Amino acid sequence: MRLQILTFGLTVSLSVAGTAGAHHTQLQFNLNPTAMETIEGTVNEFDFRSPHVYLYLETEEPDGSTALWELEATSTPNLIRRGWSRDTLKPGDEVRIDIHPAHQPGQHIARVGTVHFSDGRSLSATSGGPPTPPDVRANSLAGRWFGQSNFDQTQLHLTDSPWPLTPKGEAARVAFDGTQNPQVDCIPMTAPSIMLYSTVFDVSLTQDRMTIEGEWLNFERIVYLDGRAHPSTSERSLQGHSVGSWEGETLVIDTANFTNHGGGNAFEVPSGAGKHLVERLTLSADGKHLNYEWVLEDPEYMAEPVVGDGRWEYRPDLNRQPLDCNPEVSRRFIERMTPQE
Repeated sequence: MRLQILTFGLTVSLSVAGTAGAHHTQLQFNLNPTAMETIEGTVNEFDFRSPHVYLYLETEEPDGSTALWELEATSTPNLIRRGWSRDTLKPGDEVRIDIHPAHQPGQHIARVGTVHFSDGRSLSATSGGPPTPPDVRANSLAGRWFGQSNFDQTQLHLTDSPWPLTPKGEAARVAFDGTQNPQVDCIPMTAPSIMLYSTVFDVSLTQDRMTIEGEWLNFERIVYLDGRAHPSTSERSLQGHSVGSWEGETLVIDTANFTNHGGGNAFEVPSGAGKHLVERLTLSADGKHLNYEWVLEDPEYMAEPVVGDGRWEYRPDLNRQPLDCNPEVSRRFIERMTPQE
């Protein structure tokens, strides 16, 4: 069987890609760097809550009227690591903002790029990340890790992707408007997507199990290493049932028994009962990175298996920020969605 190869390029800086907070709303925005615009005005409100931070900006229109822009940024943990806080902006501040505008002309919504303050400072919402890591090395897969850079949402969203979909998968992709993704109700993505977020991961390892805890939506996975088999297919769960075995220095994880998920294969493609995932985790020779490879198949939605990879950086110096997902904030984008033609 031919495998469809897709590399997410976590080791490359992608200035227009999303962040760990990326899930449902960015489809509305033109993330191409050549499409960026700059607006200026007065801060009306700064809502520093997760899963997305919102900034409301009053601007003057060419005809002299006033418009209120709703500007969306990434989650609070990612902004904190880029130097932001809930006090970064306050009502009355005068700022210029580089934005990724909406695809739909005339909408006063956008994705925040960089904020320029009246005192000459600038603060990016899409780049910066954690400072240079210390010269430390892991001696096993256990430890604190960080998705080294942002994944390419264009690939994950399948906008121009060659992923081979079944007719049911293609119909789901075409119909996708964001509301189908359970993350609008603060339910996280599943592997492999969740493993590709630029966020903090804590990995603990014993003889009989591995536990992976992620910062984004406080997700958790357990990988059993005690030789057990998968249970009955009637026993299904959000992150599936994972069993692992060692091939030399590589941990091979086999996961099945996923529950149905509106974005279980990719943001625009659901997953069904037949979803099956094989992952390989390998510590780099210098102990500074964890290499991640995966093969994903789901015959209900994908005509062929898909292969991908990513990389985590060893970061014991970072803090795992709390992310309290607010359902009202998570679903806010639905209020200003435009009807599908």
